[in-house]
Amino acid sequence: MVVTNHHRTTAIVIRNDGTKVTLVPMSSGKLAACTLSFDEFRHDWAETDYSLDRALGTFLHHAAELGATGEVTRGLTRLQQRDRFVASLF
Repeated sequence: MVVTNHHRTTAIVIRNDGTKVTLVPMSSGKLAACTLSFDEFRHDWAETDYSLDRALGTFLHHAAELGATGEVTRGLTRLQQRDRFVASLF
């Protein structure tokens, strides 16, 4: 899921267990994940209609250029692989 906040920061949700949400906000340097309570996430972030596939490409390119934490790299890669698998079913 691609989301944005009132500061117009774009982020990708890499984990949501219903209680906590882990997302990767786009930043000018190394990408890092942050974890919020589900209520805090719903209050501060809203889903966008931006394509997840396109956003993943942008975030992965940014991570390759400027770096990312291991959690971010694993999360984005897992989303990309899941998307490819789902797309191949149709």
